[in-house]
Amino acid sequence: MTESTPPDDSSKKTTPSRSWKRRVSVILLIILVLLVIGGIGAAPYWTPLLPWAPRADQRDDLADRLDRIEQRLGAIDSLATRLAALERKPAPDAGALVAPLQGQLGDLQARLDRDEAALTRLTKDQTSSGDSAERVLIVSLANLGNAIASSRPFATELASVEALGQTRPGWAASLKPLEEPAKTGIPGTAILAQRFSDTTAAAILRAEASGPTGSMSYGDAIMARLRSLIVVRRVDGPSGSGRPVDAAVATADAALAHGDLAGAVAALDNLSGAPAQAAASWLKDAHQRLQAEDAIAKLAQQVSSDLAAGTSGG
Repeated sequence: MTESTPPDDSSKKTTPSRSWKRRVSVILLIILVLLVIGGIGAAPYWTPLLPWAPRADQRDDLADRLDRIEQRLGAIDSLATRLAALERKPAPDAGALVAPLQGQLGDLQARLDRDEAALTRLTKDQTSSGDSAERVLIVSLANLGNAIASSRPFATELASVEALGQTRPGWAASLKPLEEPAKTGIPGTAILAQRFSDTTAAAILRAEASGPTGSMSYGDAIMARLRSLIVVRRVDGPSGSGRPVDAAVATADAALAHGDLAGAVAALDNLSGAPAQAAASWLKDAHQRLQAEDAIAKLAQQVSSDLAAGTSGG
């Protein structure tokens, strides 16, 4: 009879051990997950303690900079909207703008015709009655002044005054600057004011914004460019923006609205660089207008003084 071998129960002994280890692993995993979740939830309390965490003043500074950037972007969006609205606006009727100037030119031409008729009569009276040369000369000066005011060429009238006053001291030098513009005429104050409002003012502001300097930020350069495309005509005096070019344009515009050509020229004479170049053509015509009017006024005053004193300058 054979001896029986006892059953191997090693498998029974290892089963509880493996189950216990599995339970411990699950518990440790759950604890780890809870620690991670708790750490994330408490981040606002422990992240400031890290050496690389931003300080409170740095966070405030970043917030302020973001606010300023948002405000700048909002301003640019507003200007872009206004610019788009202006581009959609229909162009003004050129005929309506020119009509008042045509009426003024018609009035000046009528005055010129009357003065020419008066000059003809006075010349005939001078020939028949031996009237003084000062009376004929002062009428010739008035005729020249009316021709200059009409914005048309005045070479004939200038030649007449030069011939009558050729023996008077200083007359040739006073009339010399008028010889060049006499061939084409000098734009009148009304025409110069309209030209400034239509083209010159905008050209000056565009010239200021056309080349941003190194000290300007990109946002400032964009805003300067947009500002140059939107020209608002002011009627309440100089600009309060603090920019010299803006103030000069606003002052000149306000002066021209009151017929003060000399005031407008004085406001623009101090421009420099690109804005001065943009205003150069307009300033040349304005200076010629002022110079011509001043010369006529001074010569007429001389003749009037001689006439009142009963002397002859010839």
